[in-house]
Amino acid sequence: MHLCARIRIALLSLALYTTSGTLALAQGKEAPPPFKPAIIYSLTGNTTKAGANKSDGAFIESARIGIEKVKRDFGITVTEHRMRGNENLTAAIKRIAESGANPIIALGSQNVVPVLELAGRYPDTQFTVIDGLVPPILPNVQSILFKDNEGAFLVGLIAGKTATDDHVGFIGGLDSPLIRNFAAGYAQGVRYANPSAHISTAMIGGTVDAWNNPKKAYKLAMQQYKEGADVIFAAAGGSSLGVLKAANDTHKFAIGIDSNQNGIYPGRVLTSLVKRVDVAIYDSLKRSHDHTWNPGIKYLGIKEGALDYAVDENNRSLISESLIDEVSTAKERIINGLIIVDAYSPK
Repeated sequence: MHLCARIRIALLSLALYTTSGTLALAQGKEAPPPFKPAIIYSLTGNTTKAGANKSDGAFIESARIGIEKVKRDFGITVTEHRMRGNENLTAAIKRIAESGANPIIALGSQNVVPVLELAGRYPDTQFTVIDGLVPPILPNVQSILFKDNEGAFLVGLIAGKTATDDHVGFIGGLDSPLIRNFAAGYAQGVRYANPSAHISTAMIGGTVDAWNNPKKAYKLAMQQYKEGADVIFAAAGGSSLGVLKAANDTHKFAIGIDSNQNGIYPGRVLTSLVKRVDVAIYDSLKRSHDHTWNPGIKYLGIKEGALDYAVDENNRSLISESLIDEVSTAKERIINGLIIVDAYSPK
């Protein structure tokens, strides 16, 4: 069934549910629900038996920083569920909810429809979807979205100033509005620095497997480098490691994503767009723990300290002080509304 049709069906089901039961939730509860947090995310990273881990060096890596901080600060266990390719997402979230988990944090836009379908059945469970927009129609659902285009603008500016042949690249993971939003901000930042620059764009695929295909990312990056790109921004989750490897093999530059990836190939990773998924997770769980959690939609951008670029000992020699000053000026202009960063809009 088409995604839009599934969303319409879910919304209709929720409207019917609201008539019969959800209003009771809005009227308050006798006691707050127990704090037994759970998180669900797609399987990424090294999945071999000998080296299996729970990270991807990017988005999930940042998320896990927030999870570990919650564990330390509150002395609790956070149940984690890693989705595999053959698992039914709705069934998995339903199983987690029925286990008594609360709140439930779901990472990724693929969780929007399942949460819409399930939230009304579990009115005492708080659901937070990160990087997915859930219509704000239930009092137990929260969406946290990042202004990814703003962060992408900053690394685009750096790429545009660094490229010597006026040619840069962009490789996205799952072809979706989320990743197209990265691409839009990046292109604007590149052209802000260098109006004559050419930007090559490629996407890894149309399914969630695109987040875990570094081999294809490597192949796409090698093609862009061969065509003359000096710098490639990889917004592809775990697949981004393939782009970084291609930069190292060709002695060109790549830009990392989500976590600070500068140290993976020192001197070849120009910078990284750091997306503070950890802060979003920690804040949501802390508010749930403190009974100050609120439903609805929350946007995080540069102003909120949720997006930035990384400079450390691994790339400090690659970015001049004058370029750092230019990026700092651009950040201030974005915060003050003097630069409006384009967001992706389907044609």
